[in-house]
Parts: sequence; structure tokens; C-alpha cells
Amino acid sequence: MAPTWLAQLHRNVFSRSTYETQADFQAAKAQWQKPGDILTVLMIIGGDIVQRALAQLSGSRDLPLAPVAFSFGWVFYSFSSIMSAIGDGRLMPQPDCSVTLTNVHSGYSRPVNSWILSRLVRDCETRFKYEHGLTIQFLYTSPSKTPGVPDRDWLYYSGIAVIIAQLGIAAIPGCLFGNWMVFILTAAGTVLALVSGALPQWRREKWAARDVGAGARSVVCLTRGNGAKLVLVIVSDGCGLRLEDLAAARTSPSRDTIVATVVLGVLWLAHLLTIICLKDDAWYPLAVGALGMVQNGVAAGARRMPSALGFHFNEAKTKIVHEKKVFDAIKEAEAVEANVGVLLVDTFFPGGALRPDEELWLKSRRAERQALS
Repeated sequence: MAPTWLAQLHRNVFSRSTYETQADFQAAKAQWQKPGDILTVLMIIGGDIVQRALAQLSGSRDLPLAPVAFSFGWVFYSFSSIMSAIGDGRLMPQPDCSVTLTNVHSGYSRPVNSWILSRLVRDCETRFKYEHGLTIQFLYTSPSKTPGVPDRDWLYYSGIAVIIAQLGIAAIPGCLFGNWMVFILTAAGTVLALVSGALPQWRREKWAARDVGAGARSVVCLTRGNGAKLVLVIVSDGCGLRLEDLAAARTSPSRDTIVATVVLGVLWLAHLLTIICLKDDAWYPLAVGALGMVQNGVAAGARRMPSALGFHFNEAKTKIVHEKKVFDAIKEAEAVEANVGVLLVDTFFPGGALRPDEELWLKSRRAERQALS
């Protein structure tokens, strides 16, 4: 007599009829031929990626066009933006990394709540490949360009290229089979995406800072804190933005933004319901959405030059200090810009564990500062 477990295995493997097995294969075949259900599910994922892609490409102070392609994540993003607009009034995401800004003149430090400032630090870090020591980069604001007006780079133009490619793909079933619904849905989704990125709230929130007035001078340090490999020292002589204002990321809820996000949310929901009804040629919108998702993902995480972010510096005046010993780099930085090195001692040596010669140097520098004040 066969063991009980063997009999159970026999029933599980051979109990299904040939008809039922064929029905499963037919259902799978039909799903691959017309993946409409998959398309509907995909339309509600990836909202956080869309938000970061918009943060990268929107908010320019000269041109509101943000080439963020239509993709699967827009429906979810549209409803999350409604909650954000009604709640804290913000469209920009939270900073990617923890950064501290220190005013060199006052010595006051504050955490950076600005996404664009944290991205500036993150992207600058990748251009320095030193494994040991400390790098201090001095950046001097350029008076020839307007802050908040980014240079158009490969990321911007690739977004435009992807949008054109999506419309081309969507036009194929219309040209071949007379089914223009895919093209209409793609064009409508593209228009909604461009309108979402053109909201004035992006610009107001992204660049919420006063200008550095003529004759005024602002010097700030940006760093991730003790253990960081890079410090950015940004010097603004009569031009640029007050980065302390930018770091605060001050914003207030706008009724216009709330109304606009609600209207866009309703339109995105109508767009989703229309896609649900799409049965034929579903592979084309699936290809359109997948291409858009790739563009959104690249845009959300791409590392860019400061000018492409909207920060313009005079490259001819840029100075870079690097030493394997942190304190040596701090002393060199003090020689470039007064009081920078003194303030960085508290950041990189919070316990005050300095050698006698380092203590002597620090005391002399602080004494000179008090004498000048």
C-alpha cells in the first residue's frame, strides 16, 4: 500500500483535468496578448519617483516647462500632491541627505531643509574621489547669471526626446490599425504632466530666498558634519541668493495650488478610468509608460552640475583645498577665507581633542578675530 503522503502528492498533481489546465494556459495567453489589467495596476506605482523628477526639472525662474515624461506613477503622485498641498503646503520632497549650513560671519548653524541645497552637496561630493582626508571647495557666486535659472543639460533635453518618442510609439496603432485612442491617452497624459510641473508653487518653494544685495557679502559653509569628506564654502559678493533663507525652506499653503492639484487629481483619475477601458493594442501604452518610468527614474536620481541645478559660480575663482589630515585642511581654508577654518574646528573636532600646536593655532586665530571685532 502506498504511503499517505505519496497518495496526496498523486492527487495534487493529477487531479486537475486537462480542460482546467488548458483554461489556465488560455487565460495566461490572453493576458499577454491584451495586458490591460497589468497596465491599470502599474498606473498607481512610482509616485515618489515622479515627485523627485519634478523637483529636478521644475521651478525654473525663467521657463516653467519641466520635461518630465508621462509614466505609470502619475496617478498616485497626483493624489499624494493633494494631501501635501492641503497639509504642509509643500510640493518639493524632503532633502535626500542631512546637511548643515553655517554662517561664517555669525557662526550660527542650522539644518538644511531645502531639497535643492542638499542635492547640491550630494552632487558635488561625487566629483571628488579622495578616499582620505578633507576637501574644502570655495565657490564664488557668478554675477553674470541669474540664480534659479538653470542651464539646460542632457537631462533636460533627454526628457523632451523621451516625450517625443512616446508620442511616436503611441501613434503606431493609429497609423497601422486606425486605433488613435492610445495616442490620445498618451497626449493627454503628457499635457497633464507638463501642467503639473508648471505650477508656480514649484518656483516659489524651490527658490524661497532673498537676493544678496549690492554691497553685501554672504559666506556660508555646507557640510554633512563630522566625518564628511567635503565642505562647500559659498561666497556671495553682492550677487546670488541668501542661502540661509533657502535652507529654511519657508513656504505657506496656497489656495491656487490646492485648487490646481485637486483639479489635476480628478483629471488623472478620469485618465486612469479611460485606460481601464482600453482593450486593444495595450502593449503600446505599456511601452509608453515603461519608457516614461525609465526617464522619471533617471531624472529623479541623476547627478548634475551646479549650473544645471540653478547655482552659478565663477569657475575661474574656484579654489580647492585638500589635505590628508583634517586639521591641515582647516588651516589652509582659514588662509583662503577668514573664520572658515575656526568654525570648522567645532564641526570636525566637537570634543575639542586637539594637540598642543593645534590648540595654540586655534587660540591665536580666535584672538585675532576678537581684536578685529
